[in-house]
Amino acid sequence: MIEIINTSDSPPSSSPVSQAVRAAGLIFVGGQMPRNASGSIPTNPAEQVRLTMQHCLAVLAAANCGPDNVALVTVFITDLTYKPLVNAEFFRVFGNCGPARNLVEVSAIGEGAVVEFAMIAENAKVN
Repeated sequence: MIEIINTSDSPPSSSPVSQAVRAAGLIFVGGQMPRNASGSIPTNPAEQVRLTMQHCLAVLAAANCGPDNVALVTVFITDLTYKPLVNAEFFRVFGNCGPARNLVEVSAIGEGAVVEFAMIAENAKVN
């Protein structure tokens, strides 16, 4: 059985998708965009990386999970020169030994975003 996970602590997608789903003992966090409180995407790449991580953590919290539950993060980024910003945010959130990660340079993400994160975490739900 798949459980849909959504939270108002992370901006909703403009696409018809769930923020996350719980299935097969895992939490699958769909791609989170760096929207600010007004729903727009800031131009500053460092702010985009920070907001994107913030939104992922909010979705994980809605699933009763946190950074320690994250097994894999997929990072989509439009320019590899932003990789140090991503690395700094990973260090801040996950410490020296973070989860596995895929970092993929893409030609575009949409809406002016330069970064998007998706995560897979262990199911920490207490029955």
